[in-house]
Amino acid sequence: MRPGLLSTAACVCAAVWLAAASHPARAQSAPVRGLYNWIHSTGDAERSFAFYRDLFGLELSRSPFAGPAPASAPPERIRPAAEAGSDPLVWDLTNTHGSRFRTVFMHAPNTPFGLELSEFFDVPRGERPANPWDPGAPTLVFTVRDLGAVASKLKTRGAPVITLGGDAIESPRGRAILVRDPDGCLVEVRQGTPAAIAAAKAPGEVVETSIVISVARLSRALEFYRDLLGLSVRETRTAEASELRLNGLAAGRLTQAALSIPGPRAATVVLSEFTLPPGGAQAAMPFAWRLQDVGSPQFQLEVAGLDALLARTTQAGYRFLSVGGKPIQRPFGRFVFAIDPDGVLVEFVEPR
Repeated sequence: MRPGLLSTAACVCAAVWLAAASHPARAQSAPVRGLYNWIHSTGDAERSFAFYRDLFGLELSRSPFAGPAPASAPPERIRPAAEAGSDPLVWDLTNTHGSRFRTVFMHAPNTPFGLELSEFFDVPRGERPANPWDPGAPTLVFTVRDLGAVASKLKTRGAPVITLGGDAIESPRGRAILVRDPDGCLVEVRQGTPAAIAAAKAPGEVVETSIVISVARLSRALEFYRDLLGLSVRETRTAEASELRLNGLAAGRLTQAALSIPGPRAATVVLSEFTLPPGGAQAAMPFAWRLQDVGSPQFQLEVAGLDALLARTTQAGYRFLSVGGKPIQRPFGRFVFAIDPDGVLVEFVEPR
């Protein structure tokens, strides 16, 4: 090889090595394989499920860890509060010693991952409704066939509206409105494009589902989701003024990064950094979520190589919710909760 080519090759190799070193999760196989469930804790499981069933057509489903079942098997029922369970392993996993709890597994049309409600008893829990600009605030986004019909149902039900003016507005992502569910959780409802509606393989009002997380600093959040977990960034953008109004703001700045959770249970996660105008009426109030707090957001991610991921998570200085940062063992596999930089709870699940 000629000296010039050798020097060029050496430079290319050095550049590749430096890029890999700066993003360790991408230098090896990304650990995340999919999203089992998007979870939030609720103050009343029956009331919350009724909202999502009546407004968006969600149905009860089986736990992804329940094992194979015949097609005729019924979904899991909502256990009455008097039947809420208690399990020392779950106490260690969720850091809720002495609690009782129940879960509700739900399925939205045309959504590859599950939705889940969790409700905890006999343990203190916070109940502060999130604003879109609060770091750690989650928003569940449903793209629907007929926004007008859904908005009419929301109005009849008296769902609080965050969007300025109280009605759906036009935005670069389509006509949309932001409301609260009965627990005060944020739900954006967006009109589907003709292409999205045509692509929906199943009947039902919902044609797509995605997740938004508000963050204090986008660069810091990307270090967790992109660099540690290996999620790919599809787009980074500055939102338009209409999108601020959608989120209840008359002024300010909104920067977003859209990331992809891969696999057969794929999902889009949008990280949103709000910059509020100085001296305005709104102030950002970061969350320090506990799993039992009403509205607490939780990713339940399928991962591979859990021990290596835990070592990298610890080395990077991130905290764990699970007692001692140690996974619990179940017949299905191992489970452990980490905490992202904005207090969102991220459960790593390694199947057997």
